[in-house]
Order: sequence, then structure tokens, then C-alpha cells
Amino acid sequence: MPNDLHENLNQPVSARALRQSLKESQANDSHLRLYLNFGQQLFTFGWNVSTATTLLNSLCHLLSAQDAVLAIENSGKLVIFTQIGQTLPVGARVPMMGILAMMLKSPVQFTVHENKNVPLWTYGNEAQHECLIPIALGQHGKGVIALSGRKLVLNPSEIEALQSISGLTALAISQQQGQVHTEADLSILEKLTPREREIFALLPAGLSNNELGIKLGIASGTAKIHVERVLNKLGVKDRTQAAVKAVELGYKSG
Repeated sequence: MPNDLHENLNQPVSARALRQSLKESQANDSHLRLYLNFGQQLFTFGWNVSTATTLLNSLCHLLSAQDAVLAIENSGKLVIFTQIGQTLPVGARVPMMGILAMMLKSPVQFTVHENKNVPLWTYGNEAQHECLIPIALGQHGKGVIALSGRKLVLNPSEIEALQSISGLTALAISQQQGQVHTEADLSILEKLTPREREIFALLPAGLSNNELGIKLGIASGTAKIHVERVLNKLGVKDRTQAAVKAVELGYKSG
């Protein structure tokens, strides 16, 4: 009798363990399919809007999200590359301030940032739970993936999968842009604030301080101060040398 009782007590524990094992196996299969699909898309088509949109669709399906955004860092701002659902439109430029500046500050530490009260990217009538995922390569920020949904709750294995996707996406972006920089190049960019990166990126265009101010919506005197700080941080003598360095790092005059 005691043996029978002992076996009966063990059965529910074994059943729970079996269900948990099956659940983990299904999750691993889903993550593997995500990696394979993304890898096949990159192999066949390279990095483009279609590949990025397919990735967002896969993430939404896997994580029960309704809206998604993929934004790429460019000249101190995040530019919407592709999106799904009710979000900011493609091409919208979002200043890298607050939580965005914090999460992409080098060296990037992979953390999913939850935004429950004031969504940054999505809008709608119903309350949404927004998650911000940094895109980084070698702990250097490249952009952000934002997902939102009423039932969006990430478990540890999903967060681990997102970290792998983040690295693959950052590598694809860097190779597409031809901006896989050396550590020395990256250290230059890390010295600059988001506003100084904007100034730095515009230097190849040969704009005056007044023209820089008009383009960025700041006073010409403020633009002059930012230019001087850029020159000082880069250790160059004049704007021409800084402009040459900007071109070397992939910023164009157009």
C-alpha cells in the first residue's frame, strides 16, 4: 500500500515534467524555424525591406504581438526601416534620447526594455504592452526592434532567441551599409553625442554653421559649438579633415 501511494504521488509530478518538456521542445522548434527562415531570406535576398518585414512578421507570430517596428540608427537618430500595424510610418526619424540613448549606449548590454505606460512607437485605442529590443553587433548599437501587443509577455528562452536575432540583424545591416568598422572607427563614434553625430554626418555636405542650424532646427551659434566639439573629440584641425573622416565611416555628402 505505501508503495502504491508513493507511485500515485509521483504521477502528477511526472505528468507536469512531461508537459514542461514538450512545451520547451515546441519552443525550441519554433525558435529554430525562426533562425532558419531568417537565414534563408538573407541567403536568397540579402538585407532589404522585404527580408526585414518577413522577420517582423515571424516575430509577431511567435510572440503574439500585433505591431512591430524595425528602426536603424543613422546620424544620431533612429529611422523607421519597416513596420507592421499601427506604428510610426516608414522613414520617420526618432531622436535617440532617454531610454533609446541608454539602451544603445556602447557597450550595449542586451536587455529587453518594457514600456507599458507611454508607448514610443505604437498607437491605438487599446492598451498595448511595448517591448524594445536593441540591435547590436559587438556591443555597438545599430538600431531597435519594437514589438507591442496586449498579450506580449516574453519568457527567458524567447529573450535568448531575440538576442541571437539582434546579432544577426545587426550583422546584416552593417554588411549592407558597408559599415563594418574597425574598433578604432567605432570608438570615434562612441565619443560623440547623438546631436554631434548628426553634425558629423552632415560635414561632408560642406554646410555652413547657419545652414547646419537651419537643417537641424538649432541656432547657428549652437551649430558652431557642436562643430567645435566634434573637431576636438576627433582630434582634427578643421572641418575638412572631419568631413574626410565622416566619408570614411560611410557618411555621404548627398
